[in-house]
Amino acid sequence: MTPVVTVSTGALAGSTLASGVSAFLGVPYAAPPVGPLRFAPPAAPAPWQGTRPAAVHGPAAPQNPAGGGRVLCDLSSPTMDEDCLTLAVWTPSPGPAERLPVLVWFHGGAFVTGSPAVPAYDGARLAERGVVVVGVTYRLGLLGWLRCAELGADGNQGLADQAAALAWVQREIGAFGGDPSNVTVFGESAGAASIAAHLAAGGEPPFRRAVLQSGSYDLILPAARADATTARVLAALDGRPASALRDLPLADVLALQERATPRAAGVFYGPVADGSAVPADPGRALAAGASRVPVLVGTNRDEMGFFWGRDERLDTVDDTLLTTLAGRWRDDPDGLVATYRAARAERGEPTDARSVLIAIGTDATFRIAATALAGWQSRTDARPPAQGPAQAPARPPAPGQDRPQAHVYRFDHASPLYDGLVGAGHVLEVPFVFGTHAHPTVAAFTGAERDRATTDVLSDAMASAWVAFARDGDPGWPAYGPARTTRLFGGPADGTLVDDPAGPERRAWDPHALR
Repeated sequence: MTPVVTVSTGALAGSTLASGVSAFLGVPYAAPPVGPLRFAPPAAPAPWQGTRPAAVHGPAAPQNPAGGGRVLCDLSSPTMDEDCLTLAVWTPSPGPAERLPVLVWFHGGAFVTGSPAVPAYDGARLAERGVVVVGVTYRLGLLGWLRCAELGADGNQGLADQAAALAWVQREIGAFGGDPSNVTVFGESAGAASIAAHLAAGGEPPFRRAVLQSGSYDLILPAARADATTARVLAALDGRPASALRDLPLADVLALQERATPRAAGVFYGPVADGSAVPADPGRALAAGASRVPVLVGTNRDEMGFFWGRDERLDTVDDTLLTTLAGRWRDDPDGLVATYRAARAERGEPTDARSVLIAIGTDATFRIAATALAGWQSRTDARPPAQGPAQAPARPPAPGQDRPQAHVYRFDHASPLYDGLVGAGHVLEVPFVFGTHAHPTVAAFTGAERDRATTDVLSDAMASAWVAFARDGDPGWPAYGPARTTRLFGGPADGTLVDDPAGPERRAWDPHALR
């Protein structure tokens, strides 16, 4: 029997999966961002007559294909179109009689790729555990994140799309069996950085809890960097005015984006710390208590192994390259390398140049900001430093009230690809959370092809923790707190709790100096 729900804009006909979960796909949460709306804030969706089919995913936001290099997994989207502001809902029990926890997913992809239609992000297996799962498509690349006054674009169009999707969830999720008062956002990489931007904005967000996987406030762009990206894009217009971007055919927009801001040259897009939608210094805002909701935060042990594992030129690294690249993050690279080597040797971990470089890059890009956020939020004695740009203070907790708790994890399961060079790399935890780790697009990457039993156990543990956190805020281990208690997933110490793992390396960084 075809499941049908009715939302404020009309009726939707979904599909029932073999597991009994109902899927409603390609559901509009905003008007198509086309024509004069190309760079505008999301507008309300138009109602429709009759029953709208909702059995097929909506298109991905416009995006260029991922770059070259060795293949680790397939996170590509099957179709794309500028009419992309839709979402997907997976529910075990559609209908207003239920009041199930809701998990809203913001995908990663460096703000230039991704969509909820990626098989690894399929929410059906999570929904089987008694939650409603929502996957959100939001604008990407220069369409989603270009900051350009001539276009009336503040650089946070993608963030506004996410906010519109969350507003839709508040209005409509009850029809799918979800509880709008118990919404948890979760996201990875770009998705997690987006959540950090929503948290840094302060106030009462339209969600009760947040999960940040491998991404935090340090991936939010300072306004100066966003303006430099704008200059590159406008220069690529070859003398045409910025307004020409409104009328360019989509193919030309994507070609211009790749020409002006090639993916191989770094990250050019993302939330902009403009002092309006996002505080000018989101790290200090979070340190001052901007976040009002409990968080589950974590990183993968070898995040950079994903990026460098795709490049065979980095299969071997010597000390010269190690020091050169470490110098991108610190003025004293020799001292930083020595700190990491000594700490790793003390724990019996590899100290070769490649292993140390992956550890430094992982910490600089992902772990230090994630643990700083957890520390600021969960420790009542945490205070932001006195220096820094002036900004409106975040609302402090009421007298005697602790800040919302933080729970921290580290993902240690290593991919078997390329003789272990990838390690516990970026993205690898995502299919374990979703229960899609054995899907053909990711099974070699996750190791499910070689050892299905072990990967099944790990996936069950992670999915159970995420659902438990969404249900009542307790993923199953103590809050971070002064001891910095961290739960390990995968690896030789799977399931154990460790206080302040890799503490000497963490202490080598000033989180306010990141970016």
